Amino acid sequence: MQNRFSIGEMSRLMNVPVKTLRYYDEIGLFKPVEVNRDTGYRYYSTEQFEQLDIIKYLRLLGVPLAEIAAHFNQLRVESFLQLLQRQQRSIDEKICELEQTRRKFGSRIAELETALSGDGVGIPLIKPYPERRILQLQASIRRGPELEMQVRKLEKLIGGKHSPIFIGKVGFTVSVTNLLRENFQEYNSVFILVEDSLEESSLSVTLPAGDYACLLFRGNHNDSTEPYRQLLSFVDRQGLRLNGEAVERAIVDEFISCDSGRYLTEIQLPVCRRPNL
Repeated sequence: MQNRFSIGEMSRLMNVPVKTLRYYDEIGLFKPVEVNRDTGYRYYSTEQFEQLDIIKYLRLLGVPLAEIAAHFNQLRVESFLQLLQRQQRSIDEKICELEQTRRKFGSRIAELETALSGDGVGIPLIKPYPERRILQLQASIRRGPELEMQVRKLEKLIGGKHSPIFIGKVGFTVSVTNLLRENFQEYNSVFILVEDSLEESSLSVTLPAGDYACLLFRGNHNDSTEPYRQLLSFVDRQGLRLNGEAVERAIVDEFISCDSGRYLTEIQLPVCRRPNL
């Protein structure tokens, strides 16, 4: 049969699976030029090679089949240009999402590398921080089951679809009053540190920019009493005073490591210079 190629031949020539060619036929995207009425065999022609090349090209770019079919129904340069422009915008959005995900990996990897190396653990220091956006739920929280329940409540208020992106970004605050009373067992809020843009929320607040006295310690929330005392003593020796609520965040806990000796928690205390008397 002259200038006729069976579906198997078309598959080999164009490097497209037979199953895919059958599916394209079923949805009306790419139909054979001839179907044998007796055998049901499909046949294609050389005139269809370029059409299939265009389909392959657009699929490689991620263009949905429905949009490819719409183009072939119109066969207009303008519609083809708009199709490519839409796909370019979609790819730009995906690149942005991937860059955000990459940043999340980077910060989490750095924290875990610190946990493994032990660099800086147990050593208080002053670190400057820029303004940081958090989503915060104000509540008096005692340690234990209540702590985890408040985390779930906050995630529910934000929206369950976002919950997985907050792994490793949950923290708690301790009021200045409780810090001065050495009541480190009670938090006054739970928060989630936001690295990237989310919908605006009534829960949105910021941790102010400024200097923070920071301490990484081995242990979890239940082991924080002595680290808090150590950090407060350091603040006093440095001639500083508290300038806001403490920030406490678990970096490695029982859900990351079964070895409690690898647990890692960070305390941050906003500080400023004492006024000259």
